[in-house]
Amino acid sequence: MLPLMTYIALFITVLITGYYAALFVRDPELAMVKATHRIELLPQVMTGRYIVVFLFTLGALLMNDLRVSAYLFAVCAFIGFYDGWLYARRGLPHFKHTITGLLAFGALCVTLLALATAGPTS
Repeated sequence: MLPLMTYIALFITVLITGYYAALFVRDPELAMVKATHRIELLPQVMTGRYIVVFLFTLGALLMNDLRVSAYLFAVCAFIGFYDGWLYARRGLPHFKHTITGLLAFGALCVTLLALATAGPTS
């Protein structure tokens, strides 16, 4: 019963975060209002986001599961490339973001190679 409840909680979380992701893509100003974010607090919000990415990465390290690592590296590559693209298209410095995406993508490739060449895991 508890595994099912966990799955349901994950499903609900996907729906909520997916809703906000779609809303931010479609209408960032409306999304800021709906999510009750405040522009003046975004630096502090980003602090929380970096702490979360650190904790996810620490969790992946402690779990030591190639599938989890591959997923994390894919997400980190997206974050780096997306941020780099946002800054680059506005003519702003983007190297740190873009290189982060490239490094995470490289780590993803190595991890996928490790998964492809690893023997059975169970």
